[in-house]
Amino acid sequence: MKIMKIKIQSRAKYDSDLRNLAKAIDSNKFKKSYKKNGIYFESLTAVRKILTDNRLEVWRAIRDKKPESITHLAEILGRGFRSVHRDVMLLKELGLIRLTEGPGKRGNVQKLVSLYDELVLTMA
Repeated sequence: MKIMKIKIQSRAKYDSDLRNLAKAIDSNKFKKSYKKNGIYFESLTAVRKILTDNRLEVWRAIRDKKPESITHLAEILGRGFRSVHRDVMLLKELGLIRLTEGPGKRGNVQKLVSLYDELVLTMA
């Protein structure tokens, strides 16, 4: 099961972690297997501005229903294509989903794939 951690931490803590990472890289103590695993926000308000109820519904529909295209996803959700497309693009930028080109009924379509099975919110 792949889990994405959504973390709330202060800017000072984030900056400190980033400095420590840079020092590890400079001193060759950095492990190449290191992978950033998480999305960081400064407050719960910031999380709610980005991960709205509609966007979480879009992510869940992609994960659970595996729609064939953004148009199909909009139909599943009963929402307009434009608003669903905007939410899909933001989820892609956050790294929660991936779009891949694939054949559809009327030419190529962008297939939607969730990169995670679960989202976990933590506070540091």
